[in-house]
Amino acid sequence: MQTPLYNDHCKLGGKIVDFAGWDLPVMYTSIIDEHTATRTRAGLFDVSHMSEFRVAGASAAAFLQKMIPTRLNKLEPRKSMYSVLCNEKGGVVDDLFVYMISDNEFYIVANAGTCEKDRDWLHENLISGVTLTDESAGTAKIDLQGPMARQILHQVITDPALGSLKRFGFDFFTYDSKPVMISQSGYTGEFGYELYLPAERASSLWNSLLDAGQDTGIKPVGLGARDTLRLESCYSLYGHELTDDISPIEAGLGWLVSSKEQYIGRDALDKEKEQGAQREIIAFELIDRGVPRDGQDVLSSDTVIGKVTSGTFSPTFKKGIGMALVDARTYNSGDNIFISIRGKNCAAKVVQRPFYQYNNG
Repeated sequence: MQTPLYNDHCKLGGKIVDFAGWDLPVMYTSIIDEHTATRTRAGLFDVSHMSEFRVAGASAAAFLQKMIPTRLNKLEPRKSMYSVLCNEKGGVVDDLFVYMISDNEFYIVANAGTCEKDRDWLHENLISGVTLTDESAGTAKIDLQGPMARQILHQVITDPALGSLKRFGFDFFTYDSKPVMISQSGYTGEFGYELYLPAERASSLWNSLLDAGQDTGIKPVGLGARDTLRLESCYSLYGHELTDDISPIEAGLGWLVSSKEQYIGRDALDKEKEQGAQREIIAFELIDRGVPRDGQDVLSSDTVIGKVTSGTFSPTFKKGIGMALVDARTYNSGDNIFISIRGKNCAAKVVQRPFYQYNNG
C-alpha cells in the first residue's frame, strides 16, 4: 500500500521500505541527520498509514468507556488523550489517541498494522446507539515536529486561533479551502503538531510546509529517525512495549488505568494493581560499546531476567539505549545489568524514564 505522499517521497530521494504492508521512507539523508533536524529545527513526517475511526451517537461516550481503562471525564470537546484498548486478560489490543469532538462524537487514531484487528474488536463490542466509521483510507496525517514547528505552521495556516492550542488540544482549520484538524501533540518528545486532512490535499500541504520551513532548516523525516526520537522519549511502540500479552501496568503506563466504570479487562487489571505486576518495563543505557536491539536477553549477573523490547544508538546521547521487559522487582536508577549483544554480555545500567524530557519549544 502507498500513502498519498508516496510520489513526493520518491522525488525527495526517500529510501522506501515495507512497513506493515506500506511503502514508506525509512530515511532521506540519514537517521542521525533527520533526528538532529527534528531536535534542533523541524522535521516533517508522513504518518498517513495510521488508522482513523469515527465513533458517533448518543451512546458514544458509554461505548468508549467500555473499551478503554482511562476515565473519560479527563476529556472535553477539543481535547485529546492517550489510552489503550485492552482484552479480557488486561493485555493491550492497541494503543491509541482519543479526540473528543463533542459529547456524542469522538475520533480515534490507532496504529497502521492493527487497523483490521482494531476495527473488528470495536465492531465486536459495539453497543446500541453508536456508529463506527473507518476513515483511514480517505485520511492523510502529517506531523510537524521540532522547535521551529510553530513558526513554520503559522506561515501556512494563518488563522490566529492556531496560537491558542495547548498541548493535547486540537481544533479545525482551513487549508486550501479544505478542512484540516490540527492537534498540538506528537511522537518525538518535541513541541509539534499532528495534522489530519483529506488524502487528496496531502501533497499540497506537505510541500507548502517544506517550502515554509526551507529557511529554518526543515527536513522530511523517515521511519528510522521517528523510532530513535520516540525511543529517547520512552514512548511505547505497539508490538514492542505493548502487546496482547503485555498490560499497560507492566508497560509502566499504570496511570492510564484510572476508570471506575466496568471496562473490558478491568478484573485482570484490578488484580494486577492489587497484587503487583509480574513484569515491568525498564529503561537502560549501555556502559560498554554496542547497539541493543529488540529480542536480546537482559541479565542480572548470570541470570536472564527479560528481553529488550526496543533498542538503538541514541543520536542525542551518543550511546546505546533501550527499554526492556524484565521480571518485576525494585530496579533503581544506576543498577547494573547486562545486555547480550552478539554473544557478548555488554554492561549497562538502569536509568530513569525518559532519556529525553519533553521540549515545549
